[in-house]
Amino acid sequence: MADQFALASDLQTLLGLTSIDTARANLILAGVTAAIQEAAGGQRIIQVVDDTATLMGVANWWLDLPQIPVTAVESVTLDGTALTAGAAGDASSTYRLHGNRLFRGDTWQVYVNEPSQVVVVNTHGYAAGSQDLELAKATCLGLSRGIYDNPTGVAREAIDDYSVSYELASSQIEASPFLKAAIRRKYGRRGGWVRVGV
Repeated sequence: MADQFALASDLQTLLGLTSIDTARANLILAGVTAAIQEAAGGQRIIQVVDDTATLMGVANWWLDLPQIPVTAVESVTLDGTALTAGAAGDASSTYRLHGNRLFRGDTWQVYVNEPSQVVVVNTHGYAAGSQDLELAKATCLGLSRGIYDNPTGVAREAIDDYSVSYELASSQIEASPFLKAAIRRKYGRRGGWVRVGV
């Protein structure tokens, strides 16, 4: 099943219905969830365990991991060589996790003038039931309500409720700068310092 911030039963309760088309509700909820995650800068938000990210290693000590928040790193390989988590030891064979970034004393580039390949297996996002998911759940239900409970709208007649719900939710998020900013602030990647020069 695709990521969903809410269940069909949550939508049924919100709408005050005695029954609900579960398959249709799940498609709508998944589409709205995808629109919210896109508004958050493409972050998955819901916890993913043992996700593999393949990144380009360059001449920098810091390596940003693409999905946040990072809660655990299971393994790191640099050009096929396994690295070990640790604060001390050989700088060429260890790394440290700091927030959503990895630090390596010898940089993430093994050979001069050639980028390296870094493969990181990590756990990221918020676990089911986390208070941090409440904004996403409330937004998902609010947007899904308008899409599901629309007897004359295009979503009722569509064959693909997922894509229709995604498009409608995206346009509603874009139309509400405060909602988009709240999603981005809560779940998106924050701006940081950029090093200029050498």
